[in-house]
Amino acid sequence: MREHVDEEGRSDLVTHLDELRTRVIRSAVYVLVTTSVVWFFFDPIYEVVLGPVIRALKAAGGEMIVTQLMEGFLVKMEISFIGGIILAAPLIYYEIWAFVAPGLTRRERRTARPLVPVSGVLFLMGVVMAYLITGPSVQWLLRLNPPETVARYRLNENLLLLMRFYLAFGLGFQIPIVIILLAKLGLVDSRLLTVRWREATVIVFVIAAVITPTWDPITMTIAALPMVLLYLGTIGVVRLIERAEQRALRREQQRAG
Repeated sequence: MREHVDEEGRSDLVTHLDELRTRVIRSAVYVLVTTSVVWFFFDPIYEVVLGPVIRALKAAGGEMIVTQLMEGFLVKMEISFIGGIILAAPLIYYEIWAFVAPGLTRRERRTARPLVPVSGVLFLMGVVMAYLITGPSVQWLLRLNPPETVARYRLNENLLLLMRFYLAFGLGFQIPIVIILLAKLGLVDSRLLTVRWREATVIVFVIAAVITPTWDPITMTIAALPMVLLYLGTIGVVRLIERAEQRALRREQQRAG
């Protein structure tokens, strides 16, 4: 009997691993296809991604330079790969959800299902926010250069800096998702979030100071305000979730009674 149970467990594990491998391969194919698409449309995408930096440089009499033989190729690969991941993200999200969902309860699936697309939207909002403040940030940095100097930025180094900047903002805008998950796990509630809003605001400003490329208070405040508003808005969402759960609990008690 015990051997039969062990065989069933091993069979289930092998099945799950096979499914995981299949979904990983599918995700890799999605990224390969979308990376090829971005490679084909590289020139206009490059102008959009580095446009704020290049325009600020030209206005200040500076220029973007390439100093290594393979640098241009590496930049094209980096932009194509990162752009491919972004384009493939909805399909990758689906593969992750399709793998995880069967192991969740009906209530957990109902809770997590809307968070997947919302997470993607918030990530894009964070990237757009970072993009909008890139130009003013670069202009501020260029004004700090000593007189009689010419700004020459290395292409690959500054591209990687921008990518980290955009990624940091995209992750920073995941604050509502993290708070809602913590609330569903019972680790926080709307009352605690309301009481601790001052501490949360300070933490958000610290995060904004870390992820922004400059340390001027204006840019930091512009970066922090959307995240503070997201935090305050999430308190309202958590409160609505709590009320819905209380109503569901009362209905279950009435049925049981």
